[in-house]
Amino acid sequence: MAKRKKVSFVFDKERIEVTARECGFFSFGLMFRTKKTEPCVFEFGEPTNFRISSLFVGFPFVAIWFDEKNKIIDAKKVEPFTLSVSPRRKYHTLLEIPINQKYSKIVQNFGFQ
Repeated sequence: MAKRKKVSFVFDKERIEVTARECGFFSFGLMFRTKKTEPCVFEFGEPTNFRISSLFVGFPFVAIWFDEKNKIIDAKKVEPFTLSVSPRRKYHTLLEIPINQKYSKIVQNFGFQ
């Protein structure tokens, strides 16, 4: 069973906390999962500019990239079957949140639906 981790961050002066499945560099993240899945978090030892893809993700999700101080670098809505998505600069942590009923409040905070 995959490990879970509480990820907390501040966005628009509001503290947000999400329990996410920990994923490594070679993990599939949200790929091959259903829309009702839980968020995924990827943490890297050094800042990276690794691009993500949603080729095998059949639902939209929000990708949030953080720096080493857990400050948000960028957030984007990722549509299904998108070849490549990346933030504005290198990042340390990536949080993928499925757009579903359970996480709708968090997604709406970022202005996505």
